[in-house]
This record gives sequence, structure tokens and C-alpha cells, in this order.
Amino acid sequence: MIETSALLKLPWRNAWLLNFVFAATVLFYTYPYVRRGLAESRNPRTEWYRRHFLFVCVSQIFLTLWLVVSGITFCFTHADAIRKMELWEWGLLMSFPLVSAFYYGGNVLSYQVNIRRVGWLKPFLIGFAWTGLILVYPILFSRIQYGHHLILTWFPCMLFTKNFMFMSMLAILFDIKDKVADRGSGLDTWVVRLGLRRTLFHVTLPLTVLGVLTFLSYAVSQGFSIIRMLLILIPFILLILAIIALNKPRSLLYYLVVIDGLMLAKALFGIAAARF
Repeated sequence: MIETSALLKLPWRNAWLLNFVFAATVLFYTYPYVRRGLAESRNPRTEWYRRHFLFVCVSQIFLTLWLVVSGITFCFTHADAIRKMELWEWGLLMSFPLVSAFYYGGNVLSYQVNIRRVGWLKPFLIGFAWTGLILVYPILFSRIQYGHHLILTWFPCMLFTKNFMFMSMLAILFDIKDKVADRGSGLDTWVVRLGLRRTLFHVTLPLTVLGVLTFLSYAVSQGFSIIRMLLILIPFILLILAIIALNKPRSLLYYLVVIDGLMLAKALFGIAAARF
């Protein structure tokens, strides 16, 4: 989000938004583990949640209250701006939480909708939700808080596409660690469907290269400086190296540090690129 604010020249004092997103992210990713009767697991992450069940539940309650109180306060503070929001803005605001909610499942007209079970679609839904959170929300909150109206050009659209592809590729790579469990539960992810090598070299690598070439063509046409282009491209180069490295078995810690760490690297290099 800070990267988005820097690249699009948005007001950077968005403490409200960072507060919301921190609480919502922790709540969302902890939700599957807040269930009684978690069986002992060889997965160290699942086992940690099982052993610290009480702490996890208390933290979820605290974060929920934090989110609700912060949301009510924000609505009262910026009531006039919220009332003036247009229909398309409300659509953008609601679409990403809805996709996130149906990721875990929900009942719609008596039908159970669980888009997480659509294995090949799952990483792109994650990429879509993440991109909306880190790109669209800073723009909307800047309009609400500061009356900042961003002129819609190709650059925000290109940023959306770049972030969407980057996050989606990370989600595909992250599924590799759960290949055996996903196959056993009937979840048809890319790696279950195609196998490791074909997923890496027929899906993630070509799509990443395509994303790089698309961005380069735009950057050259817009006269980006060499330093700015290199800084934005470094995370994609690291992503390509990670794809190649995953051709060998890796530990859970590798996925948590390297794959998740690429999101942090992309943000840091993006912030640096905004200075040029």
C-alpha cells in the first residue's frame, strides 16, 4: 500500500487504511485455524495453531473488536465523503471483500459457493483480492480522506495488471508445498493437475516473462528512466530465480521466507523506484 501511494503520488498518511488492513489480513488468514478439534499435524504451522488455540481465539476476538470500533469511528469521521461516494466506488469497495469471503465459502440462494475448491482458479482469485487491497483501496481511501481524485491513466491500470500477475504467480508457487495434501483432498491445483516441472516452466515462468515484457514495453513508451525500470524489474527477476529454485524440494520455511518475502521485496523496490 505504501508502494502504491508512492508510485501514484497519493497522500501517504493513510494510518486508517493500514490499521484496517492489518487487522483484516490477520483475521482472514487465521480463520481456518480457529476451529476446535484440530488434529495433530506434521505441518509445523498447523501444529503451532493447535498448541496455541486459546491465544489465537483471544487475538481473533481482539482484532475483530478493533476492526469494528475503527470502522465505526472512520465512518463517523468521514461521513460526508462516504455519503458522496458514487455507485462504481461502492462496487470497487465491496468486490474484493466479497471475493475473499467466498474464498472460504458461503451460501448463495441455498447453493454453497466455495471458490477455493476451484484449484486452477484459486491463485488468480488470491491475486485479484490482494491487488484490490494494495492498489484500489489506497486510491479509494485517498478520495474519502483527502478528496484526492486520481486521474485514471494507463499507469494505474498497468500497476493493477503487474501486481495481479505477480501475486497470482506467488500463489501458484505457494501451492507447491501443499501438493500431497491437495491431491488427497481432491483440490485440483495447478501443481496437482500438471505436476511440478510443467507448473514451473509451462505456467509460472512464461506468464512472469510475459508480464515483464508487457511492463517493459509500457515503461519504454512512457520514457521511464533506466534506474526506475531496473528497480521495478528486480522483484520479477527474483521471482524467476525462485521459480527455477523450486525445481528441487524445499522446506516450509523456504516458502514462508522466500515466496512471502518476494511481496516485501516488490514493495521496497517499488517505493525506491518512485524516487526516480
